[in-house]
Amino acid sequence: MSPSSPTVLAIDAGQTGVRLRLDGAQGSSEVTEFPGVRTAEPLAPQLGGYAARVLEAAGAATEAVDVAIGTSGVADVPGLARDLRAHFEGLGHAPAAIAVAHDSVSSYLGALGERDGVVVAAGTGAIIFGVGPTATARVDGWGYLMGDDGSGFSVGARGWRAVMRAHDGRGPATALLEDFREEFPDLEAAYVEIQADPDRVRRVASYSRRVTAHAATDPVAREIAEWAGTELADSVAAAAARVGLAASVPVARLGRVLTDPTVDAAFQTRLAAVVPGAVLTEPAGSGLDGAALLTGLAEGSALRSAVAYA
Repeated sequence: MSPSSPTVLAIDAGQTGVRLRLDGAQGSSEVTEFPGVRTAEPLAPQLGGYAARVLEAAGAATEAVDVAIGTSGVADVPGLARDLRAHFEGLGHAPAAIAVAHDSVSSYLGALGERDGVVVAAGTGAIIFGVGPTATARVDGWGYLMGDDGSGFSVGARGWRAVMRAHDGRGPATALLEDFREEFPDLEAAYVEIQADPDRVRRVASYSRRVTAHAATDPVAREIAEWAGTELADSVAAAAARVGLAASVPVARLGRVLTDPTVDAAFQTRLAAVVPGAVLTEPAGSGLDGAALLTGLAEGSALRSAVAYA
């Protein structure tokens, strides 16, 4: 940590896009955006390269800046912090301090700050993060093959399964069939094209909008939307239980999926049953705001255990 350094380069790195902002004594710079991180490739050169470009454009000396990063696609957070330190040193400069966390942590900080509670983020993927007096807990966020229940991907994929079951005669009729057929007149060719698409995860997630658009009138779509809300509420309950929260639990919602009325109604109904003490709370800020807070966490904060410093 570097309490004497007044400037923080905050980075919110996702697979859709990377956002950077320089926060200093004179205020905050405009947000700079870059393409999303490629999680199959080393993250340090990608994030370090973006950081160097922003600092150079701002005329900021690297040594006088703390770099704080919340990123997706990282399994070894301490390793990434060390790699970033080495990357900057290889360029001949090193930040005053580097703080790295999974983006579930930075999203939490942006939404609720350092207080206890649970944040549920449901976009393309789904991840839930809980903070209690002495512990933190991550629930789901295990990717489209092993988890992300209630995510845009899971809703879109269930929509496609319902369409193909209706097409085959294995499942009930659904308005989704004609909707999806607008893009694929030959439905039997859809799986070949989508599976071959390098961006297939986000592409499948995009179909969630079609599913939720029919939820008010189509029983099949409604069942999928309600399933998503219920799964997300159960994940919140798991996170709250793991960190020892029961009464007056602040719960903040992030991501597009929970902006759908049918999904959110199911979420709230289930949440009231499984976390009676839940208090729905509007997020105070964004993941980028949360990243900016990583270098200044209180010494006794349970969140410090989820952040790596270098």
